[in-house]
Amino acid sequence: MKNFIILSLLLVAQDSFAGKIRTISVSANRMKTINLKLGQSTVLRFRETPKKVVVGNQNYFNVEFIGNDITIQPQGPVKTNLFVYGEYHTYGLILNAGNFSSYDDLVNVLWDSPTMQRPKQKKKLSIKKIAKVIKLKSKLNCNIEKISELRPKFYVLDFSIFNGSEKLVKVSEIDLFLTRSKIKLKNQRLIFSSERIETNFGIRGRIFFNLNKKEGFSLQFFNKKESEKTIISRMFL
Repeated sequence: MKNFIILSLLLVAQDSFAGKIRTISVSANRMKTINLKLGQSTVLRFRETPKKVVVGNQNYFNVEFIGNDITIQPQGPVKTNLFVYGEYHTYGLILNAGNFSSYDDLVNVLWDSPTMQRPKQKKKLSIKKIAKVIKLKSKLNCNIEKISELRPKFYVLDFSIFNGSEKLVKVSEIDLFLTRSKIKLKNQRLIFSSERIETNFGIRGRIFFNLNKKEGFSLQFFNKKESEKTIISRMFL
C-alpha cells in the first residue's frame, strides 16, 4: 500500500511538470499568451498556412515553418509579441519564455469568427515588385521590394534596410513614411523585424496603409538629420 501511494505521488509530480496541449482563439481585437520553456520546442498549429512571422525580439527565438505548423524554441527568458501572417488572417500572440514547470507543447490556434470556412470567392492578391533603393550618406540603404494589395484600398509596402556603416543603428533613430504633395498620408503604420541594425546586417520592415485613390506617392527615409526620398508611381498599385 505504501509503495502504491509513493508511485501515485511520483506520477502526479511528473504530470505537473509536463507540457500542455490546448486550443486558443484570437481575433483582430484579442491576443493570447503562449508559455514557452527554455530547452523545449512549442508547436503552433493553424488551419490556414502561415506565410510569414514577425517577432518583436527575434534574437531570443528560433522559428521554423512545417506545413501549417510553426515551431518556436526560446533562447532566453523574455516576453515579446509575435505576429503570424496567414492566407486570410493575421494572428497576434504574446510569447512568454522562461523556466516554467507548466508550459505549452502544442497550441491549436483558431481565428475567432462565426465560421472557419474559406470565402466562396477569394480575390487574388495583387503584388507589384519594385526594384528601388534609397541611399543615405550614413551608409544606410533602404531596398524597396514590393507593394501588395491585401484588400480593396488597403496595401502593404515591404522593404529591407542594410547597415553598411561601422556603427550599430537603433530603429528608434529611423523613420519611413509615405507622402503625397508633401503631406503625410493618413492611416499608415510602420513595423520593423528588429529594434536595431548591426554593422553589415539588415532588417526587414513593412508599412501598412490605405489609399482612397490609386495615385502615386513618395517614400521618405529619415535617419537623424539626413533624409532622402523616392517616388512610387501609380503603376505599382
